[in-house]
Amino acid sequence: VFNAAVIGAGPAGIFAARELAQAGVAVTLFNRDIKPGGLAEYGIYPSKTKMKDGLRAQFRQILAQEGLRYQGNVTIGQAGDGAALSLSDLRGMGFDAILATVGAQGTKWLGLPGEDLRGVYHAKDLVYHYNHLPPFSAHEFAIGKRAAVIGVGNVMLDITHWLLEE
Repeated sequence: VFNAAVIGAGPAGIFAARELAQAGVAVTLFNRDIKPGGLAEYGIYPSKTKMKDGLRAQFRQILAQEGLRYQGNVTIGQAGDGAALSLSDLRGMGFDAILATVGAQGTKWLGLPGEDLRGVYHAKDLVYHYNHLPPFSAHEFAIGKRAAVIGVGNVMLDITHWLLEE
């Protein structure tokens, strides 16, 4: 049996694991967070329960497939960066293939003067905060009565919603 490790349980990782498992591959899906879903779990505004519940049901169905094993709360990275496992560790565990499906958790800055000042935050930090993902859930954000939001995608609209409720 061909064995594959999939790193990251956001939508890309979950659906890749599904395709591999359906093709007869034994898949272990590793995730840094306890819950699968990535930004589909932690990035959607809390009151959008119908959307979240639908995605969670779909993810549960995929993760229940035969030949697919989920390992949450496992950090994979370079030696010395606090990771529980390295890519070498995964290779040593006998995986025939390793697929990395990570990326949305990173922050991308625009390079604007002042973006390193107090009160300037990345969208990821805020959505993780209002969705109660540790350690962001315990972080204090200094937000005044006036705020500027850069971007008009779904996440930025959700952040604007959250700011209006704060």
